[in-house]
Amino acid sequence: MTAPTVPRFNEAMWIAGYYISIAVHFISMDRGGFKPLGGSVRDGRTFVRWFEARRREVGVADGRSWLESNPDHLDRAVLVFDGYYNFPDRKVDALVAEIVDYADPRQTFRVALPYRHVTSAEGFAVFRPKFIFEAGSPLDDAVSQALGQAFMSGTEGYAEGSEIWERSKDESL
Repeated sequence: MTAPTVPRFNEAMWIAGYYISIAVHFISMDRGGFKPLGGSVRDGRTFVRWFEARRREVGVADGRSWLESNPDHLDRAVLVFDGYYNFPDRKVDALVAEIVDYADPRQTFRVALPYRHVTSAEGFAVFRPKFIFEAGSPLDDAVSQALGQAFMSGTEGYAEGSEIWERSKDESL
């Protein structure tokens, strides 16, 4: 597996930001469990595929199967689900995005967006996103910054989620 490259991965990161912004909108309303969603952009149009299941892990497994098999023959796609992020001293709720660019060589990347649940005494908060590349080689600063900018640009593409994110931003983590 190779490290994400710029500009190839910029569109994938934009897609990830867009769909995480949708998820921020949903979790901020506390309407029960957030169902995993898959999405992409084709011919300039976004689409969402929800993975409904009684148990979250089944929905996530179905979403991962969709992402792995690419039945819609997408150039790139993302799966977003409610999970956790492990800090050195604690585990916190997080939206997790698994991103795939299907071109050869196939590239994958993960983003975790830690958050504080809406029912918390301190109220809902969204913390800084964490970019995770699992190939073992660290990303250089220029690549990391470019991917982060593409991700944040994507979050702004879904206005409702972007507004909630901005109001609920907490830079402490």
